[in-house]
Amino acid sequence: MLRSRGLTDKLLVLGVDGMDPRWAKRMVDEGKMPHLKELMERGACRDDLMLLGANPTITPPMWATLGTGAYPMTHGIIDYNVSAKDDKDITLGAFSSRFMTAEPLWNITAESGKKTLVMHWPGGSFPPTSDSPNLFTVDGSSPGATCAYSNVRDMDTIFVASTKAEAPSCAFMSVVTSDVEGDEKLVPHVLTTLDGRPLCSRGKTPEAKERMKKYLQAYKEFIGVPGYTPDHSFVNDNIVFDEEKGIMWSTADFPTGCSISPVSEPEGWDIEVPEGAKEFIILTMHGRVTRNALILKNAEGVYDHVAIYKNKQATEPVTVLENDVFTGVIDYIPTKDGGEEMIFRNMRLLKIAEDGSYVRIWASRGSSCEEDTVFFPKSLLKESIEAAGPLVPTSQMSGLDKDLIMKCNLPQWELSAEWQSKFMHYMIEKHGVEVIFSHFHNCDLQGHCYMKYMKNRDTSRYDESEVVKFAEATYKVTDDYIGSFMHLLDEGWTILLVSDHGLMCSEEESVAQGDNMGVSLEPLHKWGYTVLKRDEDGNEIPEIDWTKTRAIMTRCNSIYINVKGRDKHGIVEPEDQFALEEEIITKMYEYKHPKTGYHLFAYALHNRDAILLGMGGPNAADIIFNVSGLYAEDHGGGLSTSLGYNDTSLSPIFAAAGPGIKENFRTDMYIREVDVAPTAAALLGVRFPAQCEGAPAYSIFSEDL
Repeated sequence: MLRSRGLTDKLLVLGVDGMDPRWAKRMVDEGKMPHLKELMERGACRDDLMLLGANPTITPPMWATLGTGAYPMTHGIIDYNVSAKDDKDITLGAFSSRFMTAEPLWNITAESGKKTLVMHWPGGSFPPTSDSPNLFTVDGSSPGATCAYSNVRDMDTIFVASTKAEAPSCAFMSVVTSDVEGDEKLVPHVLTTLDGRPLCSRGKTPEAKERMKKYLQAYKEFIGVPGYTPDHSFVNDNIVFDEEKGIMWSTADFPTGCSISPVSEPEGWDIEVPEGAKEFIILTMHGRVTRNALILKNAEGVYDHVAIYKNKQATEPVTVLENDVFTGVIDYIPTKDGGEEMIFRNMRLLKIAEDGSYVRIWASRGSSCEEDTVFFPKSLLKESIEAAGPLVPTSQMSGLDKDLIMKCNLPQWELSAEWQSKFMHYMIEKHGVEVIFSHFHNCDLQGHCYMKYMKNRDTSRYDESEVVKFAEATYKVTDDYIGSFMHLLDEGWTILLVSDHGLMCSEEESVAQGDNMGVSLEPLHKWGYTVLKRDEDGNEIPEIDWTKTRAIMTRCNSIYINVKGRDKHGIVEPEDQFALEEEIITKMYEYKHPKTGYHLFAYALHNRDAILLGMGGPNAADIIFNVSGLYAEDHGGGLSTSLGYNDTSLSPIFAAAGPGIKENFRTDMYIREVDVAPTAAALLGVRFPAQCEGAPAYSIFSEDL
């Protein structure tokens, strides 16, 4: 449908992943988010800032819905990861536009002549599906930092050097990524425990067992630092290593990686080493890259800084870390072809003993400054670095440590917000961009680190007031980010502030939400539908026995029947599928939370019935469900209307201001997630996406259309 005219010529869709309207509204009312307050006063929204979200409440499908105006069943992106149709033992990353079966609005705006930037939109934007010269695309292959999948060369790591360490060692959790061309990798399912946490490592080979033992040793050394966690016993007691089964896991949020190295006297350096210096080794890139470091004294003879060198032959350090100073570092790492690649990371010297016997350093992900695969056109990478500096990596490594939250992660996100704002402004000024679809991920990633611990339980890491402090600090970063664009309202731009979902702390502990790439063992394992293999002694091992497994539960909201002739390992006769689904659904409705005695599942539906909610269709599972809002921890498991503890919720946020929008207006209407794309289209005077299932929010428009 073509519009004869629009109400604005310039539009910024300002997306913030995981931004909760209830939490934001409380902070606005308390005067802690002045820029959001200004946006509300200059524009229109519901008084509660709520956007009526679609389902499932998880990143890829919801951003695809925001961009197309279609429900997941229609646009084809139905989960975080999707089980492969021919083999339910593997998953596919669902961010790719290759799964998209609906037209995105950015293709329409670009093809209508408006220069359009799609900035890190993790729902069907990558790779681009339009060849319009007016379309600029930066990533969209991941929900984390900009270019997190293609450009990340190293993960967040804590480096510990100690005189007590015996030999250099390192251990890292594996990370599932798309390749640099955007093709999805096949990822074996990871089994999860009752509370949804994954069995992070597995394997019965001697090599696998040895790796896990080293990791466990290194990790316990790492977390044993006094002051690292308020409850050492909780962390240590919840790291489990079963040598016989070859399994290691943790019920704690442990960091991505750690490296342990002994402190020793310097040997073999080409430079003249300062008197009293001590040396240690830093292992990066999963142990593939070694850096040499010196612990150095100040003028008073106190050890207070660390110099890191590429090797002992280097004449100048890569960087010098001063005690408790946030430092950006450019480094060069070897490539497969024998060359070098420039990477950027942030580092901080968190602790150094005055006698030089102990050092603890945090390092962020290492982000490539040369990988241009996800920039369209590719020249945008060079332009972005010139305009805003090297790509700022972000972090999600703070679940246990207040220092990491306040000293590392929050400053990292502040820099990331600044980088993204600078680059977007550059695109406006340099390339004349008129329409921007942007995504920023701090509320989601940071929220996952601590929001679920807001309510004090036996497993809580902090006092509630501490978690509130962390959450408010994150939202203040978001408010500053919003504030960096407020001047655009005076320059003829309309701004739509949106999120895909909120992020909440449940009233009660969840027991049915699996891992992003996993198979939740409960309750289907308990009921005998998901069966594990057993070793020679009859003990279960973390591997699915497909000869006996009739159904598996995956995140998010999905149960697959193992159907003969359809699935690689199928054992259920097609004529028996419906009856089995009915049997499982009946058990789900009867299932009660073991602690509260209340029903756990809000609903469970056959695929064809879930179409009514926009969640069924050929890409979806055989049974689709949601847990009750009482147990919808984090996001993904519960309905978008779920309300959580301490003003948290799963609802997305919506506010609009600028040309075409009423000023200081509050609507009683529920604006839906599917309404955002047609609202943007109507404001710009372009046609709606072809598969659009929403309608413009006419009630907030300043003029009739």
